[in-house]
Amino acid sequence: MLRKSLISFLLLTIYLGSCLLIYTNENKENTVEKAKIENSNTNYLDNSIVTKNDVIATLEIPKINLKRDIYSLANPHNNVEENVTILTDTENLIVLAAHSGPGDIAYFNDLDKLILNDTINLTYKNTNQLYKITNIEEQPKDGNIEIKKSNQKRLILTTCSKKSNNKQLVIIAKIEKDDLT
Repeated sequence: MLRKSLISFLLLTIYLGSCLLIYTNENKENTVEKAKIENSNTNYLDNSIVTKNDVIATLEIPKINLKRDIYSLANPHNNVEENVTILTDTENLIVLAAHSGPGDIAYFNDLDKLILNDTINLTYKNTNQLYKITNIEEQPKDGNIEIKKSNQKRLILTTCSKKSNNKQLVIIAKIEKDDLT
C-alpha cells in the first residue's frame, strides 16, 4: 500500500511539474508575442512623430536623383520595408541596403546605372562626406557581403541584382573628401 501511494505521489508530482512547465512556457510565449504586438503598434503610432534627431545621415546620389534619410541601427524605421537601411556603422565602414525593382520602396532600383568614379554624398554625424565609386560587383545573395579589409573610409551600397535572382549588386565607394579631413 505504501509503495502504491509513493508511486501515485511521484506520478502526481511529475504530472503537476509538467503542467507547471507548460504553463510557464505558454506564458513566456504570450508575453513575447504581446511585446511584439505592442512594439509594432508603438512603431506604427510613432511614424508620425519621427524627429530630425532620429536621422543620423542623409544619402544623396545625384546621378540617379536619390536623396534619403538614414535612421540609426536601433531605430524601428531602419528597415528595408520603409527606408534605405544601415547594416553596418563602424569608423571606416558604412553598409547601406535597400530594395530594387518595382514599388515605392525600391530606393536602390537605379543603382545599376552607376559606374566607376560616380560620386555619392553622405551627410553623416554632422559632416559632409564625398565618396567615389571604386568597384562594382555582383556577389552571391546569401546574407553576407564579402569585403576586403582596408583602413580607408568606405561606403558600400547593396541591393538585389537585376541580372540574377541569386546575386546581389555591391557598390564600393571610398572617401574622397570629408569635412573633418
